[in-house]
Amino acid sequence: MTNEKFYAGFWVRFFAGLLDIFFLLLLGTLIAYFLRDGTYETISAGENWYSYSFSASGNLRLVDLVGYALSVAYITYFLASDKQATIGKRIMGIYVGNLDGSKLSKSCAAARAFASMITSVTLGLGFVIVIFTKEKIALHDFLCNTRVFHGKIK
Repeated sequence: MTNEKFYAGFWVRFFAGLLDIFFLLLLGTLIAYFLRDGTYETISAGENWYSYSFSASGNLRLVDLVGYALSVAYITYFLASDKQATIGKRIMGIYVGNLDGSKLSKSCAAARAFASMITSVTLGLGFVIVIFTKEKIALHDFLCNTRVFHGKIK
């Protein structure tokens, strides 16, 4: 696996991520529908033109937490599976493995899911470094000693 041509680059990973976001939004919307209680986060004008009041229901915070948990569970489940890829990665023909391409353990897949959230907090810079590294690694790949490869080699 030391040949650079096997590593998945930025754009294929980007589009796989967009596909995964689409699937997670569909699932998350269904879950949010069942968790809602009719109250919504609102911003309303206060007594003066320069004051505002904010209110949020506890259920919206619950929906956010469920969304994060859903993302971690989705990534963990699919990356620790025999396919080693989320739905978006499968569609794009890439998979995630250890440095040698072998299957991730459930704990490693979960750690990578949490690390990808850390990568997101970097305003995308943790993803952009894929362009500049020989092995096409993002910040979460670096933190978890994982790589993203083209095709499924057995």
